[in-house]
Amino acid sequence: MNRLHRISLSQPRHISIVAHRGNTAQVKSENTIEAFSAAMSILGECNTHSGIPQIEFDLRLSRDGYVIIYHDRTIDGMEVSDLDYPQLQSMAQSKGFEIPLFEDLLKLCRDFVPAPLQRRIALDIEIKEEGYEERVIALATQYLSYDNFVIKSFNDASVRKIKDLDPQIKVGLLLGKVTGKFPLLSILTQFFPEYRIIKTGADFVAPHFRLLRFGFLWRMKLMNIEVFVWTVNEERRLVKLLKSKYIAAVITDRPELALAIVARLDRSKSLNQPKVRRLPAR
Repeated sequence: MNRLHRISLSQPRHISIVAHRGNTAQVKSENTIEAFSAAMSILGECNTHSGIPQIEFDLRLSRDGYVIIYHDRTIDGMEVSDLDYPQLQSMAQSKGFEIPLFEDLLKLCRDFVPAPLQRRIALDIEIKEEGYEERVIALATQYLSYDNFVIKSFNDASVRKIKDLDPQIKVGLLLGKVTGKFPLLSILTQFFPEYRIIKTGADFVAPHFRLLRFGFLWRMKLMNIEVFVWTVNEERRLVKLLKSKYIAAVITDRPELALAIVARLDRSKSLNQPKVRRLPAR
């Protein structure tokens, strides 16, 4: 169990704010170095009472073997996996943004330590496809300690493979995507993922917020499984989830708002604590 895991178990109120694809109100293009830099600056100013701040992003593999940060399966109607990195970069630049390499962000994160925190921003890495898990592990562990990243995927096979390759890595099972020939069964396993958790060896689950029904959080607590909820942007829902004792992290496109809510909740909690009356000295 790494330090990131221990902190959230011992201090369940300390919820991490995770900037979804580096999104903030300050940037135009997600999953870019500009977005990650802005998110890191904002998260670096987070209240020390909140959990370890994190940035979430998506990884794919180009045809020529580069691990890139990009969400969609296609670009301009063409499969990302069928294009070399220079081609992908040229196509992206024509749209006004650049596609970073995974290694670019690792270097940025390694060299950025916010003064208030005296610790690095953690990375929440999503692998979109199977087949390059070893390469992702090699790069992540080359630049960062195990405390500074987690890896998650919708693919059960990827989760199991990562855990088998390196048991020290904290791995998560993403929930909220219906797949396979039997959609009803797939939906059922999103709400009730217990068997999948045991089979994959996942350390945490990352459900869409609409899956938090039928005692989901309580069941995960009984299994000692952390919960990262995605993608929560509505203020009312953020307030509700950030009050929860059973959620380790909230993934959001609005980290500024989430941090403001955490600060507000902390102030309210502080004001509501009973004051200790001191007896007069004799």
